[in-house]
Amino acid sequence: MRRLVLAALIFAVACTSEAPPPPPPPKPVVAVAAYNPTDVAWAQLMAAMNERMLKVLDLAPGRAADPVLADLAGSVGQGHRAELARLRAILTSAKAGPNPHEGHDMPGMPTPIVIEAAAKAKGKAFDRILVKSLKGHLDQSAMVTASEQKAGAAEEALDLAADMTAARTDQLAALSELAR
Repeated sequence: MRRLVLAALIFAVACTSEAPPPPPPPKPVVAVAAYNPTDVAWAQLMAAMNERMLKVLDLAPGRAADPVLADLAGSVGQGHRAELARLRAILTSAKAGPNPHEGHDMPGMPTPIVIEAAAKAKGKAFDRILVKSLKGHLDQSAMVTASEQKAGAAEEALDLAADMTAARTDQLAALSELAR
């Protein structure tokens, strides 16, 4: 009988006591995506493309006939310099090696011959070189950046790609407006 009373007492106490508080939830894990090969290749290519295009854009103030085109070149150049800083930060964070695109002539990059021609041209001749080079550069960089947005992994690279896509859309629209 004592056992029965003791068991009933234990059961009653167990049923009426408060359950221990649940353990605190685990701290959220913030996953930082590592740079994948697409991020690195894109940043290397865009850095080389922007560096090469800046060589033509920087000539516009003293050579362009159209002041609106010269202003656009200045604005695009300023944007490209800001992008370059972010691209270089990505490459540093990703511990990327030497840029395999430097010194190569690729779509979207004015060639050394075009850069030399731009440096010698003035007025409308310069404007034609600038417009053709800039259009090719903006089209190609928009295409390459779309690939980064589809296949990239690192948030820093994807954020820059989104910013560059918006910039290229605006820059191409401004360039098209000049052609009218």
